[in-house]
Amino acid sequence: MKKHWILSPKGLGNIFIAAILLFYVLFPMVVVVFWSVAEKWFPEHWWAPEKIGLSWFKALFKLVDVQLSFIQTFTIAPIVVALTALISIPAGYVFGTKSFPGKRLLENIFLIPLVVPAIATGISILSVYTAWGLRNTYWGVILAHMIGATPYMLRCVSAAFEGIDPAWEEAARNLGATRWQVIWKILVPNIIPGILAGAIFAFSWSINEFVLTLLVGFPTVTTLAVKVYQYIGGYYITPNAAAAVSIFLTLPSIPIVLAMEKYVKAEYVAGVAR
Repeated sequence: MKKHWILSPKGLGNIFIAAILLFYVLFPMVVVVFWSVAEKWFPEHWWAPEKIGLSWFKALFKLVDVQLSFIQTFTIAPIVVALTALISIPAGYVFGTKSFPGKRLLENIFLIPLVVPAIATGISILSVYTAWGLRNTYWGVILAHMIGATPYMLRCVSAAFEGIDPAWEEAARNLGATRWQVIWKILVPNIIPGILAGAIFAFSWSINEFVLTLLVGFPTVTTLAVKVYQYIGGYYITPNAAAAVSIFLTLPSIPIVLAMEKYVKAEYVAGVAR
């Protein structure tokens, strides 16, 4: 009787590799979850907390500074997404539908913020922000977050525009459609998935951005990412509180990932890495 492929050496090898990768990805998350609910956890009982509960979450919600960090984080991120989209949609239209000298060079220039370390970017803009009165302000943090969010949004939107057949626009014009009708009936419906993909990346970038927020906004603006730093060792070591705050940052990512899987096409996401 022929063995099932799972029991073959190749199948077992694939399972082993998948298990290692799964452990590598999930183990840190499991540890964070354990720390966030651990009310009693001693070294001799290292494999799991001896007592679990939600006391850390309850305690954090009672702290005014954590409440403010939560509000700041999830107020700044949507603004970053909206402003990044306003810039990236017209720019993405040009990059996705037009050909001109230096186009590839400009596209690569827009990727520079993803290559330059955040600490270098933060230090370089500090003097400018100070001169403009943007240091320790909400708008300063928003503009700083947009530096890293814009390349993602622009790539996704450009890929969406590239996927639109120029013949559709030409056919609509031949049938008497106005410029605005072409935009709203043909272009917009086809680029919405690309905008959604870019919004997901921009939102995730904003809520997780730590270095620029610390350099530009602290102590006026203290997002949850900065709050994790404070709890984990910036000022006092409280791993349970840091883990609980990390859960607050992780929870929004779950519906975001589900939305990406359902609505976002692979080519839009692939456009980010081109």
